[in-house]
Amino acid sequence: MPTDSPTAARGGSRDDRSRGPVDGPDPSPRSRPIVALLLGVEALLLASAATYCFIAVAGGGLHARLGIGLGVFLLLFALLLALAARSILLRGRFGLGWGVTWQLFQALVGASMLNASMYWQGVLALILAIALFVMLTRLVHSTPLPQGVRRGD
Repeated sequence: MPTDSPTAARGGSRDDRSRGPVDGPDPSPRSRPIVALLLGVEALLLASAATYCFIAVAGGGLHARLGIGLGVFLLLFALLLALAARSILLRGRFGLGWGVTWQLFQALVGASMLNASMYWQGVLALILAIALFVMLTRLVHSTPLPQGVRRGD
């Protein structure tokens, strides 16, 4: 019996829909605030590193162009992480994409810190990166897509 269903046209059946809604409720109601909090902690850590750069420039510990440039760069990424945390709380897509991408960069930086004998900093960066990467990927299926976009097409 032919049907006009897109699921049937792809070789599937209507029973594929019994798995539940694609953009359904969060897997855990507390996961979004925890993810947003951890992204906020990362933003605060970046802002504190930027503050250290500015203080080091003022104290003569860093060359002015390097310290100011690095400080502004870190503040920009701290702002983007804060926006990602807000997006996660509002079930937006920006926070997921930016958050996952940032965790990949942070894991790379954390591994480089370990290589440079910055052990506790590198371990902290890696733990945060791995934990947030896993938590963010779990939120992907419970975050609604923009209007007009369907999953699986």
